[in-house]
Amino acid sequence: MEIGIIVHSLTGNTLSVAERLQERLTADGHDVEIEQLKTIGEENLSETKIDNIKLKGYPDPQAYDLLIIAGPVRGASASPVLKHYFSRIGQLEKKPTLLFVTQFFPFPWMGGKNALKQMTALCEALGAEVIGSAVINWKNPRRERQIAELLQQFSELAARKDQKVK
Repeated sequence: MEIGIIVHSLTGNTLSVAERLQERLTADGHDVEIEQLKTIGEENLSETKIDNIKLKGYPDPQAYDLLIIAGPVRGASASPVLKHYFSRIGQLEKKPTLLFVTQFFPFPWMGGKNALKQMTALCEALGAEVIGSAVINWKNPRRERQIAELLQQFSELAARKDQKVK
């Protein structure tokens, strides 16, 4: 199955989880590509207006059988870069989609759950089928366990979707 991981990463934490996920899914036999959302010019951390954001490229979600979208939590919300991307990509027509966010704070209720709720609503408004999600809390002492659980969960969900495709 063709899997696209579309990721926005500020500090490299989200990208590092995406790379581990790519390794796992590739080992499972999938073709996996990571596409990073990078802004033109330096990213303004206080920028919240999605119309002021410009990206170097807009990955085509239609190129994949399964989509994984990931980004950092910003101010207890989804990344403005991801919101901008969602506003430009068009319909996702029942595309199976997995979501994850990384956040500095140690607990999901400190912004991660809200960011996932926003991302889920944005995906579903475009017609996507969100089949799973996860929060990685960077300052949680169980962070490695959270990442291992994300890898396992997303691997199982991808395998299920792959069986339906075949």
